[in-house]
Amino acid sequence: MEENAIRDVLGSSDDKEKFEFESRGAVTKDLLIDHLLKIKPNILHISGHGNTDEQLLLEDVDGYKEEVSIKRLSDVLSGFSDHIDCVFMNTCHSLAGITDFNKNIAYIIGMNNEIPDDVAISFSRNFYNSLFNGRTIKDSFKIALSRIAMTDQGDEHIPKLIVNKAAIQNADEIEDEEEDDDDELINTIVSEEEIAVAKTGYKKSIRFHSRLIYIAIGLSLGLVAFLLISQGQKDITSALLGLIPSAFGSYPFLEIQKRKNRITLIRVFELKRKRLLNALAQLSPHERRELNDEFKRLIII
Repeated sequence: MEENAIRDVLGSSDDKEKFEFESRGAVTKDLLIDHLLKIKPNILHISGHGNTDEQLLLEDVDGYKEEVSIKRLSDVLSGFSDHIDCVFMNTCHSLAGITDFNKNIAYIIGMNNEIPDDVAISFSRNFYNSLFNGRTIKDSFKIALSRIAMTDQGDEHIPKLIVNKAAIQNADEIEDEEEDDDDELINTIVSEEEIAVAKTGYKKSIRFHSRLIYIAIGLSLGLVAFLLISQGQKDITSALLGLIPSAFGSYPFLEIQKRKNRITLIRVFELKRKRLLNALAQLSPHERRELNDEFKRLIII
């Protein structure tokens, strides 16, 4: 299915004459090297299965699955870095915990967790659709990431891109790569924990001011009872004391309403943050700063 999806987007692309798609099935360790020597691919796409032990599963000559260490694969590909610009491992856990896969290859794409088959195919399809229509590898990755983020299932955190700047020859690309990568970007945005702390603080403040209201009501009832017991004497001091709870009671109501309004605004902010994170590919450093500044304004009364 994935192969068909890639062929379909290539066939309908505007720049299809610039690309040649070669597919090989049931690739063993030996056949992998043979294909790399003969085909000399610019993009090596590996589709299959992976496990949590940083291993890919390939078919051996008897049809069984043989384990290939991703680290060993990285070493093997060092001999082909003269023509491989990108390695795309569309397998579960292919880049889990890996940050330095073959620094001689410019772009490494993989998965840092288990990924559903339909999501993996959708990501692959949108990546190549963008690439075949003139976008860069990095932009194609971002576009494909944004597409699977539209489902709101959280799968956009699974694909991973490693950019080896030293292997990139184009000066314009190097300048572009100097921007924070996606992981760093997420870490510099207001976190869910910070938002939760702010909301918890406002809720505690609401409970505190609610208690003040109950105290004010209790004082008012107590003073009313006192005046009744005093047989309606028009004592000025008692009348003034009766005004104190009323004035005191208006303050908590106002503060509670202010904090409820803040919680509502923070919830709206959460939705905005989620949309921006889902579209992380389009989130610039300027937008990141604006997002953080907006949160700071929301938590200051």
